[in-house]
Amino acid sequence: MRGLNIIMIGPPCSGKGTHSKLIADNFNFQHISTGEIFREEISKKTALGVLAQSLIDHGNLIPDSVTMKVLYKKVKSFETDTNLLFDGVPRTLPQAEILDKFIKKHNLKIDLVIFLFSPEDVLVHRMIKRSQKENRADDTLSSFKKRIKVYYEQTHILKDYYQKQGILSEVSTDAPIEDVAKIISKIIKDKLL
Repeated sequence: MRGLNIIMIGPPCSGKGTHSKLIADNFNFQHISTGEIFREEISKKTALGVLAQSLIDHGNLIPDSVTMKVLYKKVKSFETDTNLLFDGVPRTLPQAEILDKFIKKHNLKIDLVIFLFSPEDVLVHRMIKRSQKENRADDTLSSFKKRIKVYYEQTHILKDYYQKQGILSEVSTDAPIEDVAKIISKIIKDKLL
């Protein structure tokens, strides 16, 4: 049996990580976050981690070829009937196209894309709270502003890309986490289960 595959996209601090973890726990999905993979490499100070840290410090995205290599390695580590949840990847149109080819080649498909969004002032407020709580190196106001700009230049186009495929659901995260989680759960149950 083929597993279900969901992608979570949205700007920085829109709640991708938070809601991905809730989906993974509630619906038995393997949570794949390239951000977490890179943060782990950074903490271990591997060559990949050093490269990632230098790019993140300047608010830049990690190159598509590097991101997709890391993603493939992770996906191949699971059985084919595993439910996969891609958190924050793809981040560019080339990554989305590469992922589509990889998915088709392995007789899989993307079943649902959840696009999370909030007003920019809410995103900035969340970033400040997260930086105080988690002490993440990429959570400075200047770096965050650059990440938002990069998001609109390179990632936001994915909303239209997946909308055209008829698999996109939009969810505002400008509400308490529990309320947003209920909306997302309903979407997953209605579309997939």
